[in-house]
Amino acid sequence: MTRCSSCHENWSVSSALKRYTAIAPGMACPSCGQMQYLSERYRERSLMMMLLIPLLMLIPAFFDISIVAMSLLILAAFIAIAVIHLFTIELSGDQETEHKGLME
Repeated sequence: MTRCSSCHENWSVSSALKRYTAIAPGMACPSCGQMQYLSERYRERSLMMMLLIPLLMLIPAFFDISIVAMSLLILAAFIAIAVIHLFTIELSGDQETEHKGLME
């Protein structure tokens, strides 16, 4: 479950859903008010999971599968990935960047 990196309180599902769907880089913790950002580790992991969708699109090239079955498979994978992301969000108290050392 999503947990604040400052106060270590668990976020409600609705708060985690807001963080998951938010465009803004940070969101205030509902308990302590500290700004929370998605951790670098979480962003890397979520990118790897999202690469599964294009890989699934290659299945018809190797197997005889109908368009309907393929569409359902991709939809199920997308929903599964979204649910997994929602419940495995990792937060950080500072906005981590890949090239943090270069910016300082």
